[in-house]
Amino acid sequence: MQIGDKLRQLRIYKGLSQVELAAGICSTAYLSKVENGKTSPSASFLEKVTKKLEVESSAFGTEKTAYYVALIQQLEKKVRQEEGLTEKEISTLHLALYEILSMDLQVKVFNLLMKYYISNTQIADAQRLYELCEKIIPMETNVILEDMHDVFVFYNLLGNYFYSQQQFHSADYYYTKAKDYGSKSRLELAKIFYNLSLTKQRIFDDMHISLIYAKQAYELFEQEEQYAEVIDVLISMAIQYTYNENFEEAKSSLQLAFDHLNEYPGVRQNTTLFMLEYHWGRLDEAMGNEEAALQRYVALADTLEEHAPLVYVLKSLVDLYFTQKQWVQVQAYSERAMALAERFQMNYIYIQLMTVRANMLKMRQDEIGYEKEMKKALLLAKEHVLGKLVKEIAQTLGDYYMELRFYKKSSEYYREALQSLK
Repeated sequence: MQIGDKLRQLRIYKGLSQVELAAGICSTAYLSKVENGKTSPSASFLEKVTKKLEVESSAFGTEKTAYYVALIQQLEKKVRQEEGLTEKEISTLHLALYEILSMDLQVKVFNLLMKYYISNTQIADAQRLYELCEKIIPMETNVILEDMHDVFVFYNLLGNYFYSQQQFHSADYYYTKAKDYGSKSRLELAKIFYNLSLTKQRIFDDMHISLIYAKQAYELFEQEEQYAEVIDVLISMAIQYTYNENFEEAKSSLQLAFDHLNEYPGVRQNTTLFMLEYHWGRLDEAMGNEEAALQRYVALADTLEEHAPLVYVLKSLVDLYFTQKQWVQVQAYSERAMALAERFQMNYIYIQLMTVRANMLKMRQDEIGYEKEMKKALLLAKEHVLGKLVKEIAQTLGDYYMELRFYKKSSEYYREALQSLK
């Protein structure tokens, strides 16, 4: 890639116009000529423009392979030592994506950038990175590299990316590929087993497969004395046992998680305690103790901390009050839940709340409003590739039109429900 092309790509990545980049450095016309390859940039220009773009000027040199090998080794060492990467380092790595480099280097660059974006919840940047790398790295075939651990990390990060997008089928696919490649680190394998447990929990109604992976993760985390992760797995196991109506095992898992939390105060976190209390409420509700569940949920909803886990509590309150026909509470909690779900980009639960809103319209005999809201929810579920939700909403619409004897419309939605499983 020529210097002008590099500058243009980096300027676009930084979200700058030619006028903004040129300001204080040169004329817009001169910058345009450099970007279009019509003139060679001066050393003074390059020094100023790379400083403004926050990128290493060495990235514009001729020995690019040697430069990127040294840079990547340096940054991988920083990541292993849990040091944060600077904006200049991230920009320089991004620039490397547009170079003709070996597959080994391209994958290393992808791994460093994707880990950074996911760790910093920069989901839009992660999405742009994936869309770019999909064109230059063989995502769907087995990647062969000198360091096979890079392949493990590559597929694991793809799983993390899709999980962050709530595209659970794709996340499960890449976590499975990472598992199949394997890792010498028991801790890394434990995390893969745990992630597979979570994706399969989202995909299947029966939790037996999820529990198999959760138990494997639990054993490895215990061996590695990773007690915070042990508690997380126990919470997931409680959820899975509850889904399978194995309430005694669910209760044992939650109690063991509480015991670990008290035994190892170093892992005590407000969010962990919050989620344990919430899942006790879920267990109470599943066992028919609705009042006990309601008391737990209301107490948790009164928390001052507006964090992502609170959305689940609010959704549970919406569902309980809906069954009790407490419409004022349903309205209040659903609005609060939707605002938080939108803020934290929790698309799955946001769409579920849309269907609740649709059902409130239906109960008031606003059939047009119901259909409109359900179709919006279906469209959004398809847009975010949420197969399980697509199936549920399409099935519901199929049943709705069948009751109205609109057989053609009904068959269209039943067909869509079937296709969502492919």
